[in-house]
Amino acid sequence: MGICAATLGVIGVGVKTDHHSRKVTHDAKQIIKAKRGLPLAHVPSHPRMYTVANDCRSRNNKTGTFSMIRQRLFNFLAVFSTLALGACGGSGEGKTAYIGATVFDGSGAPPILDAIIVVSDGKIESIGPPDLVRVPRGALEMRLDGRWVIPGLIDSHAHVESWALNRFLAYGVTSVRGMGGPSEQVYSLRDSVSLGSLFGPRLYISGPMLDGSPATWPGALELTSTTAARRAAVDQVLAEASQIKVYSKIDRRLLEAILDEARDLLIPVAAHLGRVDAVTAAEMGVNSIEHMSGVVEASAADPGRFLRAHGDFFTGWNTAERAWSGLDSARLMRTATALAEAGVVIVPTLVLHEAYAHLSDDEFIARLDLTGIPRAIHAEWNVPGLVQRARLSSNDFRAFRRSRPVQDRFLRMFRSANGTIVAGTDAPNQLLAPGASLHDELRLLVAAGMSPRDALLAATRDAAALIGADSIGLLLPGNVADFVVLTGDPIANIRNTRNVDRIVFKGISYAPEEIRLEW
Repeated sequence: MGICAATLGVIGVGVKTDHHSRKVTHDAKQIIKAKRGLPLAHVPSHPRMYTVANDCRSRNNKTGTFSMIRQRLFNFLAVFSTLALGACGGSGEGKTAYIGATVFDGSGAPPILDAIIVVSDGKIESIGPPDLVRVPRGALEMRLDGRWVIPGLIDSHAHVESWALNRFLAYGVTSVRGMGGPSEQVYSLRDSVSLGSLFGPRLYISGPMLDGSPATWPGALELTSTTAARRAAVDQVLAEASQIKVYSKIDRRLLEAILDEARDLLIPVAAHLGRVDAVTAAEMGVNSIEHMSGVVEASAADPGRFLRAHGDFFTGWNTAERAWSGLDSARLMRTATALAEAGVVIVPTLVLHEAYAHLSDDEFIARLDLTGIPRAIHAEWNVPGLVQRARLSSNDFRAFRRSRPVQDRFLRMFRSANGTIVAGTDAPNQLLAPGASLHDELRLLVAAGMSPRDALLAATRDAAALIGADSIGLLLPGNVADFVVLTGDPIANIRNTRNVDRIVFKGISYAPEEIRLEW
């Protein structure tokens, strides 16, 4: 066997696929069949259970040496594979070479200067500095001198609506973790995007939110028994959901049933908590905690009144939002440490907390980039109506704004305990523009104490790990060619992520203006 075939066969260059979620779904379906006594194609004797909690636990409990080894491994794979491809030579027909940019590849390694990225068939064929990567003869060459390249951004908490899809892409968001909606809507959108009949980012969706009684929102599943909870988990796996989303009225009894089934079915569980505190939920096995929900309940001296308040959504949310500012720092640190040790991922959606604290602030709203929001959606948002439904007063808004610095402090505590934070927005809810709001989230994460580098990782590598997708979030040979070309250095100033020059999605290059024409 020659060097090309042997080398490429060993490292899988050019043939890697984002297969993880499909494999997990297949294994889960086999387990369901086994439980029901149906014939199996194959059931592994020890099925591999992928959980983000386990993945992050192993990462978080290591020292900096582990990160250094991992970065060196990424660099070795990139260099080794590009050398192999260089040895292969071959025609550049149908390939595009992006030349001269500084590349932040999402691995955490130092940027690649004057990089060359060769794209073929929607994937990265090779990537590296010019002394290691050759431009194939006949390839289309695109000069990117003076620009930066980052992996396609991932919004790890959004809600999927058809009008929002191309808005995400225009801002460089190439993957979305959809966190609940009516099943007929979200599954149809996912399938339409996957088949190419709708233009939109890669969608990793949960089905309808699993809630207690009465369900908070239309389209959520109202669960009143553990039997119904287990059945709902199975149904989401059969529909090939990427994760299960539980909502604020799920109590400990229902959560335990859902998690028990999810462990067997190899599907992660994301939690917007209310009637269960964050530490309890993390120790029970939820993979991610959305909006920092349950942290107040875990840190308060009298958690009972907060847990009871979640019988009504707005009462529960408002009570918790007000309470952040009065939390004891020592208790908050104990909560942060316990969550980090449990390995749960926090998706804080700071941009949601910020917007909620300023719903009646016209100056704040005027500063937002809402240019992509259709007039009909503006009308649907009905922000004054939300203020009325949520029973909010000027005193509430002042309390919410006092809470914001404490939420930031909690994230610093969590990170100091080696916890993992992932970027999400809750778009396209009120004042949260799809795509644009993720750039606001990155800015707020940096303001909360993260470095621009780590904020970018929260929207690339770490977001991909949370989803369990193995070919997004990192610019490596064999991964999908989803990346964003910027006119400025995002490491020097995180606001430069907004300065999008081009979006390369599935190997095809788009100017933002091209996508906006479809609005």
